[in-house]
Amino acid sequence: MKRGPTEFDFAYAVRHTQIVRAPGRLLDPFDQTTVNYTLLAQPMDNPTQTRVREGKLQTFPPRIILPGELSTQELEGFGPQAGQYLEFLKRHAARFRILRYSYRLRRETYSENLLNEPLETVRDRAILAHERRNDPYAALVVGVDEPWDVCLLHLFLRLVQASLPRALHDIEAREKQTFRESLPGPGRADIERAFAAAAKDPSLIKPLGKWLREKGLFELYQDRFFALIKD
Repeated sequence: MKRGPTEFDFAYAVRHTQIVRAPGRLLDPFDQTTVNYTLLAQPMDNPTQTRVREGKLQTFPPRIILPGELSTQELEGFGPQAGQYLEFLKRHAARFRILRYSYRLRRETYSENLLNEPLETVRDRAILAHERRNDPYAALVVGVDEPWDVCLLHLFLRLVQASLPRALHDIEAREKQTFRESLPGPGRADIERAFAAAAKDPSLIKPLGKWLREKGLFELYQDRFFALIKD
């Protein structure tokens, strides 16, 4: 049965979400990030008008979780369709590896205005306004009027997906650094002396790698180890 024009669901909203301008900066993996969004949508009952919603998406540092641990508690202030979209992503977790590293999403107070202008005109003016504003955390999205919050959730997922590689790298680097700093002083001194010796004598690089593996420390120092090989 063909879907009627007034029947909306999350799949419809996702298909009709266009991220016109994404934030120029990635989400911070260690601190909260506030994305200033502008969401444009055309009311179904009047295609000559454009609804403009502006507000903030506040994200929080990620925590590593299993796909099955995702829940609607990750959403605050979002409607049932956004919750159904999250349930869909949970059922297809293997295809959405991004959700194994979760940011908490909160929709803050927003403004809403209805303009008597077609969407294309408002969009082009909004693009110019975003360029003049030069806000690294501004996002311009064209979506649907209902359920419009799904469009914001989709924006959020796209931002997390773009930020994930750097976030994983930075989190791993910080964890390694924290662990290295937790090693007893004499142990750290031995490692530093071994690296210094290997830097002067390449024949010591291979024994250094073997020694680090035996101590279970190779992954913590592999970047420095491979840097010795390159040099």
